[in-house]
Amino acid sequence: MKVEYRRKTDKIPEELHTFKPEQRRKAFWVGLAIIVSVAVGAMLWVAWGVQERERQYVGTLQKRMELLASSQVQLVEALTQESRQQANRIIRAELFRLYAAEIDLIEDDVARIVAGPLPGQPTNDELTQLSAQLPMMQSLLIEFTRISGYISGRVVNRNGTVYIATDASTTPLRPDQAELVKKVLDTRADQFGPLRHTAHGLVMESYLPIYPPGASSKEARPVAVLVLAKAVSDRMNELSSGNRLIEKGESIRLVQQVAGGYEEIVPWLPGELRPIGAPLELDSGQRMRFAERSSLSAAQKVYSVGMPVPNMNWWIVAEADYNVAREGLRSEQRVLISMAALLILVFTITFGAVWAKLIGNQDRKLAHYFEAMAQRVENQRQLLDRVNGTIADFIGLKDLSGHYLYVNPAFARAVGHSAEELIGLNDEAIFGFDTARRLDYSDQQLLAGSDLVTFSETVYLQSRQHHLQFSKSPLHDADGKLTGIVSVIRDVTEMVETQRRQEQATQKTVEALVRAIELTDPYLAGHSRLMGTLAVEVAKALNASNLETATMETAANLAHIGKLFVDRNLLFKTDIYTAEEKQAMEQHVMHAAKVLHGIDFGLPVYEAVVQMNESPDGSGYPKGLKGPEIALTARVLGVVNSFCAMVQPRAYRGARPVEEALQILRESGTAYDQRVVAALAEVVHSALGEKLLARHAPAS
Repeated sequence: MKVEYRRKTDKIPEELHTFKPEQRRKAFWVGLAIIVSVAVGAMLWVAWGVQERERQYVGTLQKRMELLASSQVQLVEALTQESRQQANRIIRAELFRLYAAEIDLIEDDVARIVAGPLPGQPTNDELTQLSAQLPMMQSLLIEFTRISGYISGRVVNRNGTVYIATDASTTPLRPDQAELVKKVLDTRADQFGPLRHTAHGLVMESYLPIYPPGASSKEARPVAVLVLAKAVSDRMNELSSGNRLIEKGESIRLVQQVAGGYEEIVPWLPGELRPIGAPLELDSGQRMRFAERSSLSAAQKVYSVGMPVPNMNWWIVAEADYNVAREGLRSEQRVLISMAALLILVFTITFGAVWAKLIGNQDRKLAHYFEAMAQRVENQRQLLDRVNGTIADFIGLKDLSGHYLYVNPAFARAVGHSAEELIGLNDEAIFGFDTARRLDYSDQQLLAGSDLVTFSETVYLQSRQHHLQFSKSPLHDADGKLTGIVSVIRDVTEMVETQRRQEQATQKTVEALVRAIELTDPYLAGHSRLMGTLAVEVAKALNASNLETATMETAANLAHIGKLFVDRNLLFKTDIYTAEEKQAMEQHVMHAAKVLHGIDFGLPVYEAVVQMNESPDGSGYPKGLKGPEIALTARVLGVVNSFCAMVQPRAYRGARPVEEALQILRESGTAYDQRVVAALAEVVHSALGEKLLARHAPAS
């Protein structure tokens, strides 16, 4: 960029005498039309910019809130799954199932087994035997609840009568308990009752069916229902406040449906349950769609979204304070409005200056003309000073020796001195010796003939680190001679820090999803980390780019996210899959695609995960891609994933030796990229590879 001065004083007298009134009027209306057009255009641009940015912002916030709520739903499902797994130890015990089946077969009142035969009634050997076994069964249930951390446990027959209980008496069921018992018997599915506040804090009741020996839910109906009560105040508190993804102004709320409406679970408050006045705004899928609405606990405005917990009348509601969430958006709106106002002001001032020249009195003496021009220049200089005073960028002008001739107020405030104190100083005096040496290189480029030099630099200003973008250009006089250097410096520290926080948030999201994957399938614990580490080393051996290496590392952690949506019984099946089961298992790729679609990782993670199960010979899935149609990242992940799966144990087999796994990959021919297989073999036979495999070796 060149700044030049042109002398026009020689033409001034001629212009004064040749300008006509008709030209004045025409110029006035043309200039006014231009100003109106610019003003209208600026306002339309501001309106469009505000609407477009708000749409993008709200869309990003919606994805984040839905991901936050979904992760909490998975944690609640993990809690209920934990209860099921603990209860399986008692309801799958053959002795317990046999006793429940025998109780179900007797036609007499179950109360006679608990209380004994009535006086005068004939004794029944079968009833007598069952009554004699009752204390032992009760002891088994008491020992189970004590070891598993439950408060109480009861066994209810199909008539709704409690005949085994861990407390002193078999208290009859409450109406809501009887309804849930009936639902378990009808649906043959586990049920979980709403939380209740008791002396033990919040208590969750689990209702699980008991089947006859050797039978399952597909073969027979339940003969009894096991009712377990567990204190969960601490777990609920962790679910409400323990998510590290929550940012300023955001909160997670747990809501349950009860007979009287809805309650919020608030374990940190007295009573631990708080009624919600208005019902939840649920759609046909029992989801609370993302929208602006009032908070569940106050009248304040929030963005919120609600996700139902499967098989429970629970919802996870993620809320973001409306005002806090839109702070950044409001700042951008103010910048757009300021820019539009500045544009209109510049055009208005330009028109005023031109019009002032056009309406100059032709009879005015040349001296008066110069006096007016001097005043006009002074006004423009003051305006320029005021504009410079409001510009956030740092502007400085140096002479050829490197000493500053001018700095704007923003420059002076940034370095902690007044503008007058900085005049005459050089970069070394202002920024320090090391920084001055780096900045001097750009000055030398301009002195050598460059028109514009742009670069970024990290500088300490007033003992604080700042990320600055420099744009330097030469200043020439009217004869084209270089007289100085103009520097425009923009502080992008906030933008850099925002990008860093976004990268951290993305990393935390990936870590949360990895934890969810490992909770779903214990056999995948450590699999993703080993897979990611080996993939990075293989990428290095193949001389892959930094982008491809980073993509493999992130994609490895998310490669099995689709298995969150696959039936757990299918994941842990030890027999050979049927054709239908194999097809259902292969759907985990499409589940992963739906989860990752639209998430901006800054890397082609989506393509790597979706193509990971493709084979170079076209035998893979989901699309049957071949050879070069499959990205290098996906080919590497496919080989490393198969290797890690073979050297680690699974539900249907033990871990294979490393050499056997490599030999299987080599013998697979074109099913795997043999160049990648060779690179993997090189890595695992290295000292680093042996150390990695030893660290992730299964416990003997």
